[in-house]
Amino acid sequence: MLMQKVAIIIPCYNEEKRIEQDKIAALLQHATADVYLCNDGSTDGTTAVLNSIAAQHPGRCFVIDYKKNSGKANTIYNSVNTLLANSGYTHIGYFDADFSTPAQEAIRMLQWIDKKPQNFIIGSRVLLLNSDIKRKTYRHIIGRFIVTIVNLKFKLGIYDTQCGAKIFPAHIAAVAFSKPFNTSWLFDIELFIRLQKSGLLKLGKELPLKEWKDVDGSKLGWKTSFKILKEIYTLYKL
Repeated sequence: MLMQKVAIIIPCYNEEKRIEQDKIAALLQHATADVYLCNDGSTDGTTAVLNSIAAQHPGRCFVIDYKKNSGKANTIYNSVNTLLANSGYTHIGYFDADFSTPAQEAIRMLQWIDKKPQNFIIGSRVLLLNSDIKRKTYRHIIGRFIVTIVNLKFKLGIYDTQCGAKIFPAHIAAVAFSKPFNTSWLFDIELFIRLQKSGLLKLGKELPLKEWKDVDGSKLGWKTSFKILKEIYTLYKL
């Protein structure tokens, strides 16, 4: 069996005070994973922090430094395509810099990929018995609204499209990230629509997370709702 080799992208914009070396180290305990810290034109001391973290994990942790801020969607899009073109990774995924999805949950997803490398996996923040999912009420409401409205048209069948924890086989990532996104807040949904149209969505698995928590400093708030409504309209026109 082909040995899996996974590139984990962590987009970073002004994460100087939130990204932590010990969490990167915990993620790197999984032997098949390398980490790419992708700086999205940060204006604080993020670049120096990322370089310091990478220096502590030579050969396993790398920095991709984009000088111009372009947003999370574009940073992930550019990073995925860079890795597809210039590496031998069998899988490419991405996780949020604040580790709202803890390293042990990311490793659980990687272990699932080890067993089913032909499939892709996404984290799902569904509150089940004995799970520890801590979401702000307004974020949960916004999330459920998005999924409900989108599924009226696309019927993706996905409970949690917006969780920032996803891992794809390289050939599926190539389809999902085949062209730039028309949306920024809802780019995850846009890539799922691409996979649905390509007949690849059926290869996905939602993994209910045992632990997840909102971390202070998130850029999503009530004011973002108007932008999200506009992006839902954009998706409906795809």
